[in-house]
Amino acid sequence: MAALRQALRGAARAPAAPRTLRAVAARRAFATTSTADAFKTPRKKASALLADLKREELERRRTPLPDFKAGDSIEMDILVDVDATKPQKVRGLVLGRTNRGADSAVTLFCNVRGTPVQRRVPLYSPLVKGVTLLQKAFLTKGKKRVKRAKLFYLVDQGKNFKAP
Repeated sequence: MAALRQALRGAARAPAAPRTLRAVAARRAFATTSTADAFKTPRKKASALLADLKREELERRRTPLPDFKAGDSIEMDILVDVDATKPQKVRGLVLGRTNRGADSAVTLFCNVRGTPVQRRVPLYSPLVKGVTLLQKAFLTKGKKRVKRAKLFYLVDQGKNFKAP
């Protein structure tokens, strides 16, 4: 009985596939990939590639910036247009800062001809030529730091607040 089962199993097997160069290369390629990579979804592979691209872009764009936080006053040299030769100086109070790699930005509170204006400026934009720190802790005249990360409540004060 056992011999009959073994004979049937052997007969049911397909003949061995001829070893072509293509089949050998495919087996080697599959064998070299780890099991973790083999079971990753295409979305995870794509997001890992995009993260690497964003990291490289940030390293390429990185320029030295002064250390500033919400509550400091800064001055930025910004080109208004791509064709402009002389940068425009924008002074303002930092209301908040978003750190998102190459998409990092700062929100400034400025006075333009007596009107309070809120501006969001990308830090690593090619239009930003320079950033200088005017005064740390501008709100308290440099005595103590502000304990908030975002200072949007100052916008509501409007004309009562004097931006630099």
